[in-house]
Amino acid sequence: MIEPDCIFCQILSGERHSIRVAESPLSVAFMDIQPVNPGHTLIVPRRHVPSFTDFTVPEVSDLMMTAQEVARGLRSVFPDHDGITLSLSDGASAGQEVPHAHLHVIPRQRADGFGWRRFGSKTDRETLEQLGQRIRAGIAGAS
Repeated sequence: MIEPDCIFCQILSGERHSIRVAESPLSVAFMDIQPVNPGHTLIVPRRHVPSFTDFTVPEVSDLMMTAQEVARGLRSVFPDHDGITLSLSDGASAGQEVPHAHLHVIPRQRADGFGWRRFGSKTDRETLEQLGQRIRAGIAGAS
């Protein structure tokens, strides 16, 4: 299914230009036009899927296999980079700007200035156990 107003669907259909670096039957990897670092690549499913939670099992598997392939390529091209960040924001409040689920694969160097800030604080074990129990129940209820 293609959404005509979705920029990623437009890229997948060829209506918009992209620099593709990898393709599979279920996903396409292309260069991000506003990269965090050179080589920043996006991987999108061929099917219009707004949320990560709507992926099929084969799509999740394919997305991660494509990410691994791209990461290997990035490590080869950028041997001075010592890391790869994989990032998938699910929903507007998580920072998802395009409502077509996608995975960022970003080559990293220690001093590149990009990174996750840790805003949390240490939580006691009892609180974590209670939350873990709720999440396990939520997972069981969603299956």
